[in-house]
Amino acid sequence: MRWMALSAGVLLFSTSLLADKIRGHYTMVGTKPESHSVQKVIYEEVINFGCTHCNNLRKASEELRKKWGDRVEFVDIPITFRGQDDSPLRLYHVAKSVGKGDLVRDALFDARFVHGVDVFDAGICNYLARSLGLGAVYSEEKNKPWVNEAIQAGIQKSNVYGVTGTPTVVLMGSLKIDIGRYGSMGDFTTQIPETFEDLLTK
Repeated sequence: MRWMALSAGVLLFSTSLLADKIRGHYTMVGTKPESHSVQKVIYEEVINFGCTHCNNLRKASEELRKKWGDRVEFVDIPITFRGQDDSPLRLYHVAKSVGKGDLVRDALFDARFVHGVDVFDAGICNYLARSLGLGAVYSEEKNKPWVNEAIQAGIQKSNVYGVTGTPTVVLMGSLKIDIGRYGSMGDFTTQIPETFEDLLTK
C-alpha cells in the first residue's frame, strides 16, 4: 500500500513536470512564464538590415507569421552595428507609425540583398521613402524625439537580452531562442510553433 502511494506520488510529480515543460532551445533572460499561461505570445526579433541571416529568416518566416498572426504578436526591433548610420531605423519606425512597417522592412532588405544597395546611406533611405509614398511623412517625422526614443528603446532591449548578433529572437521577454540549435532557418520556423503551443492557453 505504501509502495502504491509512493508510486502515485512519483507519477503525479512527473505529470506536473511534463505539464510545466516548455519545449524549444532557449536560455532565460527574464522570468520564465508558466506553460499555457498567455493569451498571445510576444515574439521579438532583433534585426539588422544589413544582416544576411536576418534576411534569410525574414524569407523563411513569411508563412509562420501569416499562420500564427492571430495568436502571436511579431515585433521587429531593428538595430545598427558600429559605424552604421541609423537612417534605415528612422525610416522603419516612421513607416511603422503609419501602418507600413512590414512594407519598409521588406523594401530595405530587398534593396540590400537583391539590388546590392547600401541601405545605411541617408540618401538611399530618402529615395526609398519617396518611392514608397512616404517621402512627406518621413521628412517631417524622422528626427522627432519619439523616433529617437524608439531607436533608444531598441538599444536598451538588445542590451537587456544580451544580444551579440542578429537575428535574435526572444519570446515573452524571457525565452532567448538559440536559433542555431534548430539547424536551418526553415527548421526553426517549422519547430518554433511547439514553443508557441506550450505558452498559449488551450
